[in-house]
Amino acid sequence: MNNAHVNKANNRLDKKLLGLTLACILVVNGFMLGKVYVNRSAVTSQLNLSERELQLPYNYGFAREDSSARLSLRWMTPSSRPITLELDRWHWQYDRQLQLSDQHFASFQFPACSNKTRLRQKHEAWVLLEFNGLSYQQHLAQVEQYHALVMGLSAQSHPELAEKELTERRKNATELLTEAQTSHSRLFIVDAAADYELMALAKNQREAASQGQLVIVPAQVRAGYYRCEPGEKHQTQVIIEGLAVESLYVPKPLASKFAGNRTEHNQVKFTAQIAYGRLQEPWIKDLH
Repeated sequence: MNNAHVNKANNRLDKKLLGLTLACILVVNGFMLGKVYVNRSAVTSQLNLSERELQLPYNYGFAREDSSARLSLRWMTPSSRPITLELDRWHWQYDRQLQLSDQHFASFQFPACSNKTRLRQKHEAWVLLEFNGLSYQQHLAQVEQYHALVMGLSAQSHPELAEKELTERRKNATELLTEAQTSHSRLFIVDAAADYELMALAKNQREAASQGQLVIVPAQVRAGYYRCEPGEKHQTQVIIEGLAVESLYVPKPLASKFAGNRTEHNQVKFTAQIAYGRLQEPWIKDLH
């Protein structure tokens, strides 16, 4: 076979590969667009969140082009730790542990403790989000309790603490209280289960006492750290790995609204209307 025939065969093969590549791209894009269409064909829930629950990238506003900005959802889980002077402030704010009922924990069918290789395996889950409800009010009350405890410290009652350390603790406790009142996220994950029906029932039962908005969304969880320890009271605890969708694309026309909403500390203040669709996936409907 001469070089001309070889080149011709190679060209035909290249065209076929190019055609297959383009076909794959079209199929994938078509699937994604179809999924978006189905999800947005109906709004099942809507939340009006602020910069307290939605975080811009840390370098936002420093690049020439911010049209691809995304907002990351910031959420918390209720803390069950007792309020003491040894309370870890960082762990308090970024705790991802959630205590479940026996029924909800059993729904995940986590592997036996003897199966060491699968103990930390991720599991698909449905979680219950609560916005500006009872969980946030309880969080605020806990911070106020901690603030009162620290402000009540004195050199007489705690001689082991130097005056400088007392002053620093009071300063930190006051800052924490201010943050809880003005900047901590009011979005909490309050329950989880493997079955959507269990979450729907939990949502109905919680609505009367919540005083906030409740939304069921997909997520991933792991079994808690202490599940396999005998006598451990947190054996039905799970770790929330993350929501299925935590990063929201900001369309360019909406991103331009960030420009005029900066504080003296260069923080961006805004309110975003977040909609959840048929597939329980969120998107940004409006921003101001």
